[in-house]
Amino acid sequence: MWVGADSLKRVWFARRTPRLQPHAGRRPSTGASGPVRRELGSSLISRLEGLCDGHGPVVGPADVAVDLGAIVATAAVAKFTGNLAGTVAAVLYIGVRQRHLSNLAHECVHAKIVRSAPVNKALGYFLTAILGEGFEPYRISHQVHHAKLGATGDPMFESYLSRSVSAPTPSKTSFVWRVIVLKVLWTLPKSSLVAFVTKAPTESSRSAVGRALFWFTLAAAAWRAGVLGDLVVYWLLPLLLVRPAVTWITDLGNHAGVIDTGDPITQTRGWSSHWLTRHLLGGHLDDMFHPVHHWCPRIPWRRLPQAAAILQTEFDRWPEVPWCSGYFFRRNSTPDIPCVIEDIITRLHDHQTPNVSASAVRNEGLRPSPSREL
Repeated sequence: MWVGADSLKRVWFARRTPRLQPHAGRRPSTGASGPVRRELGSSLISRLEGLCDGHGPVVGPADVAVDLGAIVATAAVAKFTGNLAGTVAAVLYIGVRQRHLSNLAHECVHAKIVRSAPVNKALGYFLTAILGEGFEPYRISHQVHHAKLGATGDPMFESYLSRSVSAPTPSKTSFVWRVIVLKVLWTLPKSSLVAFVTKAPTESSRSAVGRALFWFTLAAAAWRAGVLGDLVVYWLLPLLLVRPAVTWITDLGNHAGVIDTGDPITQTRGWSSHWLTRHLLGGHLDDMFHPVHHWCPRIPWRRLPQAAAILQTEFDRWPEVPWCSGYFFRRNSTPDIPCVIEDIITRLHDHQTPNVSASAVRNEGLRPSPSREL
């Protein structure tokens, strides 16, 4: 449950709202489902619809270029330094930026990275191809996730079940070890490798062949240029070892412990933290403002803070939404608000012991030292 903190609210939601230009010929849509529209009301939905237009047609390609440029620059610096520590640091950071790129592919899935439908689709195919996936399987899977959130068939919910996320956990350390570290060491890289080298059932043969030809051409060009080893070290290793870990961590923050409530308003978690964690785990804002995204999936990522600011003041049920401060540790600036990992453990524990209040569980052995923030 949200705990009021004026300073945190100012950091999260105080944004200047630029003037929006209406898109000629059609009414913008938030993409909100029927239950969410009933919860928010027509007046609030109308206000949020104004945030679903006015995003410039060159923003999406520019975002892709920035992330790819950061990856190339990181690899160049690591290769120039020529030491193992620099290479390891580069591999880790490139995996983070690949997660940023997957967030942009997510924008393509919701057809909102650019206004042009063909360009949006082309960018989606390009981004998922370089990330070793098919665009069609991702789009279908994500659409099912939104349609069946927390129910049988929801890919996210089923991933939690298959990876024992809902099992009782006595401490934060054991949760991180069992649910994150052990999965990072084997399960996640194996799944990523399988997705990279195989065709998903929902991927067309044409798409799979195109993806294979893309990678064959890229590998051949890298070999001819004498940088095939660099492609392996600075793209494939982060893609298979690091990006899945970052994705899994952010996926846990999005829904773990709340996904099966059956209430579309409280099935998704949001969070904030200091700049470094925001950059590493909250690229392009979707994970940090995930409740707003699930309510109104057509709002572009840059406008999610503005939507949250509107909802905070006008939506009566806003205090019920799970919002956290910090990911692995509570922040010094908001010591009374749980971090994401704490909140997950608390809510999973509450599922096992429904007669124990959430506040009592939070205060019993789960409060980390306020001197640590992440």
